[in-house]
Amino acid sequence: MILTDHELNQLCQGNPPLVTPFDPSLINPASLDIRIGTSGLIEQEDGEHIPLDLSNYDANHPYILAPQTWLLVASLEVFHIPLFTAGEVRLKSSRAREGFDLALALWLDPGWQGSHLTMALRNTTRFRQLGIYPGLKIAQVILHRLSNVPQRHYGETGRYNFDRQAQGSKG
Repeated sequence: MILTDHELNQLCQGNPPLVTPFDPSLINPASLDIRIGTSGLIEQEDGEHIPLDLSNYDANHPYILAPQTWLLVASLEVFHIPLFTAGEVRLKSSRAREGFDLALALWLDPGWQGSHLTMALRNTTRFRQLGIYPGLKIAQVILHRLSNVPQRHYGETGRYNFDRQAQGSKG
């Protein structure tokens, strides 16, 4: 069962809150918009990633993502996924229409907490540059209510809890 706006609002005002910082205007009928934060990792020719600080970019002066460029970027929001829910992350349709693509490997297990979500973004256009900046609405989280609380949660099995910056693969 997918959680609705009033359930999301209640979780966002809980202890701990579903997301920090919380902006009520980000709640949709059955999802919560998330925004780009200040931390990124940009791929180099040798396949390595170097840190990308987005804090000096804004809507008037965005970081330019060239056609076919790929990067990892952290969400502005820090998440605390309750044990009775799991979440999926989907690219906002407006961003898809502009030419962005979001990796499909975005699942939030119960107990995933204290972390910015790392998203893999790609400019899929052939000719147009796309701009990103902190605060840009990029994706939405859809929370599903579980039939039961799992025997083991992500806090026990996962590797990405409490990440404060964009993270590459931990294996």
